[in-house]
Amino acid sequence: MSVLLDILGSTIIGGLLLIMALNILDTTTSYYFGQNDDLIVQENLTTLTQILEYNLRKMGFAVPEGRAVIIFADSSQLMYLGDNDGDWQPDTVQFYLGGRYELNNTRNPNDRFIYRKVNSQPANGAIIGVVTMFDFTYLDQDGQVVDESYPANYSAIKMIRITLQVESSDVYTADPNPASTEYRRAFWQQTRLVSRNLRR
Repeated sequence: MSVLLDILGSTIIGGLLLIMALNILDTTTSYYFGQNDDLIVQENLTTLTQILEYNLRKMGFAVPEGRAVIIFADSSQLMYLGDNDGDWQPDTVQFYLGGRYELNNTRNPNDRFIYRKVNSQPANGAIIGVVTMFDFTYLDQDGQVVDESYPANYSAIKMIRITLQVESSDVYTADPNPASTEYRRAFWQQTRLVSRNLRR
């Protein structure tokens, strides 16, 4: 009888040790995926901000004096003139946010494409990144917000505030509908991006 109790006790203790080992493995895997997602999100955000800053600083370059630089502006779209390719001819450059329906292969329901279109590229332009928040705010010379709903105000725009948020496209969890707080995220805001050519 004592042998049976020893076998039963060792089986229970062995089972508990196995459950603890599996729990530690799951926690370690979750931590690893979380750290990896943080790195990917940071790299994606850095690349996207570099593309935006590089292009937007060329706004108005090689545009003749007196010609309007900004063609269209709202909170999720900007179209302007500027020499984008170094040929001393103004190009029409457009940045805009795509629809939520376009990214149905990621688990994050807030993922959206950002497009950049130069001159007569295909209708959709080129995808430069995936974000969950993309916002333009337009400022005048004194840093006051310009109401972009009136095209007559475009000439008053001298600075742009850009707000971006990038989230991971998936979460390591068994829950089929994870909470939005579980996605890894990175936030960036360029408070006063200035193109020297807009200050004319």
